[in-house]
Amino acid sequence: MKGNYKRSKRYSRMLSHTFRLGAVIAVVFVAVILNVLASSSCNQLVKNLEAKDARLRQCEVDLDRAAAKWDAMRASENLDQAVFKRGLALYTTDPKQLIRINAHGRALPGQPSVALARERYSNAATAGVATPVSAQRRRRR
Repeated sequence: MKGNYKRSKRYSRMLSHTFRLGAVIAVVFVAVILNVLASSSCNQLVKNLEAKDARLRQCEVDLDRAAAKWDAMRASENLDQAVFKRGLALYTTDPKQLIRINAHGRALPGQPSVALARERYSNAATAGVATPVSAQRRRRR
């Protein structure tokens, strides 16, 4: 009986050691799999971030180029050349033609151009000439 007891005790110890070793191997295997998945996910995120960063740099270069082009077009000598090239004649407006408006889109009071415009549109309406949309709106109210 003693021999069987020793054998069964040895056998159970061997099984417990084998089970522990199997559990350690399984944990290491799962850790390696998780590490591989995490690193591939991180690599994909890094590639995505690098692509977006390159796109941002390209957009910044395009923005700088467009701003420089716009500034060059707005330079007074370039405007003069463009006007001359297209055969346009630009003149400053007569102060009687200017109508200054406030933030709400209404004409500021006391301007001679407002009185002239009202007079012109009222005469046009009586003569059977089509009036601007803004004058038509005023009449409907």
